Amino acid sequence: MFGKAVLNICFATVVLLMAGCGVFSSVSGELEPSETLNLDEQFEFSEVLENRENIALDMRVPIKSGYEIVGASFDPDMLRLDNFFEYDDDGQRRVKYIYTAIAIGSSDVLVKMQPVGGGNIEIYKRVTISVEKN
Repeated sequence: MFGKAVLNICFATVVLLMAGCGVFSSVSGELEPSETLNLDEQFEFSEVLENRENIALDMRVPIKSGYEIVGASFDPDMLRLDNFFEYDDDGQRRVKYIYTAIAIGSSDVLVKMQPVGGGNIEIYKRVTISVEKN
């Protein structure tokens, strides 16, 4: 009897620990953003968000041009990166960044790329995000 109780408590603890660590979350990014901004057509974009609103920045990986995306820089006092993932869309590699506005102000998100074989890092996309009160 005591052994079953200990076993059940251990099992429940492991399940809760795994859920807390995000083991059950999807790789495809199940967080639903307030809006998605497709960054395929231009270099520079701007968007206005309300505080605590989130946004997804979705773009192609410039692999055909010989580049890979190596990260994004942003103001962590104004935006929080909630998720980043790469995915395949009909044979085309894409990436998605999901940010949440956490402070009022304006900041640039600079998505950076680098040649696949190494080399200088360049800015791939620039998104100016302005956060206003609700």
